[in-house]
Amino acid sequence: MRSGGIRLRAAVDTGGTFTDVCLLREDTGELWMAKIISTPDDPARAVMSGLARAAAGGGLDPAGIRLLVHGTTVATNALLEGKGAPAALITTRGFADVLRIGRQDRPDLYDFRVTRPAPLIPRRLTFEINERILAGGKIYITPDEAEVRAVVEEIRRRGVSSIAVSLLHSYANPVHEKKVREIIHAVYPQAVVTLSSEILPVFREYERTATAAVNAVVLPRVAAYLARLETALGRTGNGGTQRTGDGCARRAAAVGSGGPGLFIMHSGGGVITAAQAQRESARTVLSGPAGGVLAGVQLAAKTGRPNLITADMGGTSMDISLIRGGKPRYTTEGSIGGHPLSLPMLDIHTIGAGGGSIAWIDAGGALRVGPASAGADPGPACYGLGGEEPTVTDANLVLGRLDPAHPLTGERPLQLEPARRSIAEKIARPLGLMLEEAAAGIIAVVNAAMARAVRVVSVQRGLDPRDFTLLAFGGAGPLHAAELAREASIPHALIPRHPGVASALGMLAADVRLDYARTVLLPLAEATADELARLYAPLEEAARRELAAEGFSPAEMLLERAAGLRYAGQSYTLDLPVPAGALTAADLHLLTRSFHLEHRREYGYRREDAPVEITLLRLAATGRLPAFHGPFRAPAAGLNSASRLSFGRHGKGRSAAGVGPDGPPPPAATRPVFFQDACLPTPVYERTTLAPGQSLTGPALIRQEDTTTLLWPQMRLTVDRLGNLIIETGVR
Repeated sequence: MRSGGIRLRAAVDTGGTFTDVCLLREDTGELWMAKIISTPDDPARAVMSGLARAAAGGGLDPAGIRLLVHGTTVATNALLEGKGAPAALITTRGFADVLRIGRQDRPDLYDFRVTRPAPLIPRRLTFEINERILAGGKIYITPDEAEVRAVVEEIRRRGVSSIAVSLLHSYANPVHEKKVREIIHAVYPQAVVTLSSEILPVFREYERTATAAVNAVVLPRVAAYLARLETALGRTGNGGTQRTGDGCARRAAAVGSGGPGLFIMHSGGGVITAAQAQRESARTVLSGPAGGVLAGVQLAAKTGRPNLITADMGGTSMDISLIRGGKPRYTTEGSIGGHPLSLPMLDIHTIGAGGGSIAWIDAGGALRVGPASAGADPGPACYGLGGEEPTVTDANLVLGRLDPAHPLTGERPLQLEPARRSIAEKIARPLGLMLEEAAAGIIAVVNAAMARAVRVVSVQRGLDPRDFTLLAFGGAGPLHAAELAREASIPHALIPRHPGVASALGMLAADVRLDYARTVLLPLAEATADELARLYAPLEEAARRELAAEGFSPAEMLLERAAGLRYAGQSYTLDLPVPAGALTAADLHLLTRSFHLEHRREYGYRREDAPVEITLLRLAATGRLPAFHGPFRAPAAGLNSASRLSFGRHGKGRSAAGVGPDGPPPPAATRPVFFQDACLPTPVYERTTLAPGQSLTGPALIRQEDTTTLLWPQMRLTVDRLGNLIIETGVR
């Protein structure tokens, strides 16, 4: 195996069904990929197996990996499956029920039977202490140390080792929360502590307490997983001290006994060190999907399509996000499993619609799909691993859209008979349908759910889907892309060159991103440029200090300001960018004007005579990780192959079949595929035989190792200069 001076960068996206790995040689741009079945009992096993397989594909030594970016679902699954660690909450006397009271809103305005999820921390593990800090930060009642010690002793007696501390107005003055942490460490050193003033130092007690509770519940599982992964990475043979300040990489936190620098994707679209992820685990809740949005941002710039709707359809879910003008949307009003998570994050809408989503019949006799998923174990019936429930993958196989002779990821043969039996017994017979009708019904139901999700991020926000291109990826995305785009009134669908591992590819270009916030509650009309600069200064100083500690020079730091604005009296805010450097009165006037315009665009009205208030100052600090040189050089013969297909700097590709761009290559096979009410003979093309400039008219299947793309009858597909597939859906 080659190692020596070869520098490798890796990205790993752990999903509910598959773990995707991309391995990049930085000096040449050579790229190796692997896609393997996830190991839910210990995700680190799949990570290490995937890294080894990708490295073996290029005859490389994994010891050459010096930077690893990882998207993990550990925190997400802990919340969605209710398998987080037991946690306790220490709060101000009189506020023990803040998690149960929440806000006076309902997920569905007209559903009076809707039930909220139970609080992550039960009432019996919520403890009050007598203390009080006023809204301005002034200490009113100092906590009694003996009382705090007694509370901590009781928590220890109950065997709970993760503690969230959320005291009233701690965002204005965190001194009491820090004092409580000191006492916890003295009385109960085995406990891990989450302070609300550190995880979310902003006003609104419910959201701040709920976010601290999320962190306390997921932290033990995330920390334990990352510790196992760090240990495993340290065994790869790279025993050098982990550092990145050598001019070509940046320092990362030390990993076990050596090994690559480990960074974790966070929900805001950047990466943080493994050490920070172990402290602030709530930031990793949308870790994997964030990589897909980054891939969309990169493709928006490269393809000249600045407006994209990303649709990442994997084995358990579909993650949908909107990119407008080449920029993704962010939110601080996210939630996971019904629990508020008010950290800055990419605005991603997730539904339970993936290849492993289970089809079932509800009490009224209607066909439903998801949100439950067969996952990786036992998986869909066609996997032959013991799964008996009909899934979306089973339906696609029965309809001929997947080929049993073409194993998923090159290692998992699909079995047609278990899929047919599962759909026949669980769906077709109870509903009195033919087998193919039942399978087509499963696809129609899941596509309708995904189309509704697309409208949530577009139509419901006043945006016309016809102005966007659907970027479909994930293992199942390309199979549904054409039909989904047509149903959602989107004229074009774009399938990237490596859709099955697109999220991992997006992670390869991620930078370190740290987020800071400060509550100010200041009327904008009374604010001065000097005052705002003074208020931003502590945030910027902290950002520069932390990035410098990670090995970044000032030239490699990017600080971006934003302000949360609202009309006085409103309960919600809009975040708008604030110019860097010295501010002027003209900047403040433009900020006011921009708020009115953005409020009208977002909510349909504006009130220019109403006072505007600044509620929060935000700062996003980016430390640029090293860029790699040269174009991607991708495998041509499979995800785990050492052979490569080279696309040069100008996007000119070489077709493996030697066919030029004048016409399509000959199909590799023809297979009957069920479309709506008809079964049509459908040519099957190998994606590696399609060169830029070539086009096809449906029906057609385009097969590659990590996915299959379905082209419906009368739709046209063109290969662009970068090797992406562009589908024209006929929508005008």
